[in-house]
Amino acid sequence: MTTTAMAACASNGVSDQAGTTAANQYVEDIECLRKLFRSKNLTKFSIGQISCSAGSSSGDNYMSLVKRVTIHDAAAAESATATASCSVIIKRQIASISRRQLYRCGEAFTNEINVYQHVVPLLCRYSQQPLFPQCHIASHTDGSPSGEPIIVLQDLKALGFRMMNRLAGLDLRHCLLVMKKLAQLHAASLAAQHLESAHFAEQCAHMSEIVYCPDAADFYSRILDTSVQQALDSLNASNADGYLSAPIRLIEQLQPKLFGQLHQSINAAAATPLSVICHGDLWLNNLMFRSQPEEVIFFDLQAMRRTSPVFDLLHFIYTSTHRQLRDVHTDTLLAAYAEALRKELGQQLRHTPAANQLAELCEIFSLQRLSEDYVRHVHYGLAISMWILPAVTFDPNNIPDLDVISELNLNGKEINCTQKLTPEYHLRIRDLALEFYEHGYLGV
Repeated sequence: MTTTAMAACASNGVSDQAGTTAANQYVEDIECLRKLFRSKNLTKFSIGQISCSAGSSSGDNYMSLVKRVTIHDAAAAESATATASCSVIIKRQIASISRRQLYRCGEAFTNEINVYQHVVPLLCRYSQQPLFPQCHIASHTDGSPSGEPIIVLQDLKALGFRMMNRLAGLDLRHCLLVMKKLAQLHAASLAAQHLESAHFAEQCAHMSEIVYCPDAADFYSRILDTSVQQALDSLNASNADGYLSAPIRLIEQLQPKLFGQLHQSINAAAATPLSVICHGDLWLNNLMFRSQPEEVIFFDLQAMRRTSPVFDLLHFIYTSTHRQLRDVHTDTLLAAYAEALRKELGQQLRHTPAANQLAELCEIFSLQRLSEDYVRHVHYGLAISMWILPAVTFDPNNIPDLDVISELNLNGKEINCTQKLTPEYHLRIRDLALEFYEHGYLGV
């Protein structure tokens, strides 16, 4: 799910299981699925029994319902050689209308469908490695009488991919895998832009900004302000000896203008000809890793947008790593990304009509310029970290009812923090504030 919405839910202390019981939230119209799967030739065998179960852990998804659907071979019972089953992941809209409205779930789901229909096929043509799970179906209607939207994806878990522990954060080896994959994504975007500029622009037009846009600004600015205030309250509580007074004062000065700064920066970068298609919500909860062969896949594309690549880098680094790694290896990660991007661009463009632009592109996205952009936009890293840390560090045994909160805050005008924050949250916020202060980032 989107980082911003997940953080909103965590800050409000809300659950992803509200209003439905464990027994019925994963129920599907089996005959409708059977008809849909057959029409799309989803399996090579005759479809028999179809069973549904949870597709993610509690607390991992707030804006959509994720189901694992197992499709059994109708001939399996009669033939020893028949394929027993295969599994796919289905994403559905959550049932609660008030919850959809409050957290803008409909806009996010629509954007993800459009991305899978229009943008992902273009990117995959220009990437030599898989970037996302294979999308079997992405449609605004499933063909049922109610015409519900649906996304059907490859089940990465069946291929040996696993999610990592979000509390532990990622080590350097896993971060380097993400840097390489991110470079492949951004290079595919640049290659498509330079080799099919008109088609690229046409497909990108199907994407919609779901956070930093006029319709969402009031709601998300309030959530960010709440998250920053929550962080300041934590810092003040930890400031008995006054060593946090200076960073607290500087963060307080940033607070009123922070959302506007992010809004302006992301949209200004989107308007430049050298923007790229960004994941938009690149953090540990939207990554799956495999050890043999070693690989990472990105998913949850609800917030995909066109903007500067540095926002994907900042988003990932400040949500998915601990300060100890950032202090030692931020330069290593940026260098790995820049080198991987240079290699990917060379492979994509060297023998094409855009080959004469290769040197210029490599200079534009050089490590030096990337590092300068990283510092220029580093407040995005501060904001997104404060925004998401309640979700990263939440206690899964202390999650109140999301649908009840949605009914109370239908217009998003009142965002209250009711969840008990964990000791890990307070430690991470303290580390973050000191890191930004000691590096001089709070005065940038």
